Amino acid sequence: MQYDDEKDPGTAALAAVAGLARSVEALTRDVAAMKAGLKQTASKTAVARLNDTVASLGHTVASFEDLLTRLAVARPSHGRGKPADASSVEPVRSWLRLPEDPAAVEAVLSELLPWMESTYLRYATARETLPPCWLWHPEIVEELLWLMDAWNAAYDSDEASNKLVGDWHDRQRPGVTRRIGEYAPACDVLAHRDPAGQRAVTVPLAADADPFVTWWATNRDDNGPAPTPEQIKAGRRGGLTAVPNSTAGGQR
Repeated sequence: MQYDDEKDPGTAALAAVAGLARSVEALTRDVAAMKAGLKQTASKTAVARLNDTVASLGHTVASFEDLLTRLAVARPSHGRGKPADASSVEPVRSWLRLPEDPAAVEAVLSELLPWMESTYLRYATARETLPPCWLWHPEIVEELLWLMDAWNAAYDSDEASNKLVGDWHDRQRPGVTRRIGEYAPACDVLAHRDPAGQRAVTVPLAADADPFVTWWATNRDDNGPAPTPEQIKAGRRGGLTAVPNSTAGGQR
């Protein structure tokens, strides 16, 4: 019986039985429709036997479905064989959500760097798409961290399986490799000569959000607030494509 990463075997089995029950119901209707024709070519005993067989199958499926339902209620799904104790479940790691603690950051990189050398960069497509300035790109480190954790889960965890390994090779690694190539297709170390100490990411016009709150909350059927001269200048310097170079004629 097949099941995916989102369902444990019991949940998948319950869904399969529900589908089987629908098939039996459809078969029952078909048998009822065929009775008239069968009476012309078969004995009443044969027709009754077929009807009893279908009815018995339906009862069996219903009993099986009831059993699985009671098992699911008695033992809620917490992964394949995992205890329900939430304290035993390790949180998924994220580079973007690491605490601002040098020891925590060093601990992640002390795992990630050797794994990249021993595993990830063994693939030619990985070497081709990883920019030399990858450590300057938090989004790339985030991708590599979860890919490493997925690799560990597939090969070394209590739930390790050929299915997880195949998914890592077939879907996860190629997806990460492709996205890394899209994040920084022509970037290098020299492109990161920005002065240290400045914010790397800012939300455009975040300080001017109040008029947009009023507009969207009270008058969203009309056009939004017109950009101020200061916003236009900031947009031109910062490359905000939402602010046009010309406001002639009221065009936006």
